[in-house]
Amino acid sequence: MIIAVSDVHLGYQASNRQLFLSFLEDVCKSLSSNDQLVLLGDILDFWRMNNVAVAIENEPIFNILESLDTKIHYIVGNHDYTLATLKLADNQLFDIRKTLRLEDNGIAYNFIHGYQLEALAVFEPLTIEEYESLCISLCQRTGDFIGDILSVLWDTIHLSFKKADRRQRTITSITEVPESRRDMHKVEQFARSKIRDLFLGLPKNGRLIFGHTHRPFIDENVANTGCWVSDASTQNTYIKIENGEMELITYQKARRQ
Repeated sequence: MIIAVSDVHLGYQASNRQLFLSFLEDVCKSLSSNDQLVLLGDILDFWRMNNVAVAIENEPIFNILESLDTKIHYIVGNHDYTLATLKLADNQLFDIRKTLRLEDNGIAYNFIHGYQLEALAVFEPLTIEEYESLCISLCQRTGDFIGDILSVLWDTIHLSFKKADRRQRTITSITEVPESRRDMHKVEQFARSKIRDLFLGLPKNGRLIFGHTHRPFIDENVANTGCWVSDASTQNTYIKIENGEMELITYQKARRQ
């Protein structure tokens, strides 16, 4: 069995933190060593709070993760991208990467956070590499950065911007929550298309699991894990993969006897 969950945004005031804690206790503690848990990005939110402060505040969550018997994978998202820059020892709690490929019942599943899809489908002419550079800057400049984002981030990615350059509007929109960003439908359209693997560099004939948009769904060979924030219309969802089947589940806190 594979469980995939994303976009908890711990450190953000709208994060459903307590429900996620309950999810780990109720659902993930029952996973065995043969199962796998995929934390599909933006579990932590470094854009809105000091990186170390977020980790310390959520130490109980790391304690639960450490107690699990299952294999844990951490796929970085745009809000926790700087985790990809850490040099961790092999015996760390989980492996951290940008992409992951697992098999279940002979079917290949490709996991990415999903910011790559938005960069390609919406943020052009920014490249994925330029967008990732912006993510590093936003992770390092938490708090009240919105007012001076243009002057700071232009220099960060070493781009020369002309007046009314489309990239200025693009980067400003990056800081908006997914619920208010326009063109998110283009991300889902791209994810469902047959040519997505060509642009993402993924192998053919596999299924794609991603998060990022905060809009959960399953559609044949592609699925979105959804999010755990209170300002989303659909909340507290995750993907369960078992016997070659994908299931979208909304977590309901178990009643204690």
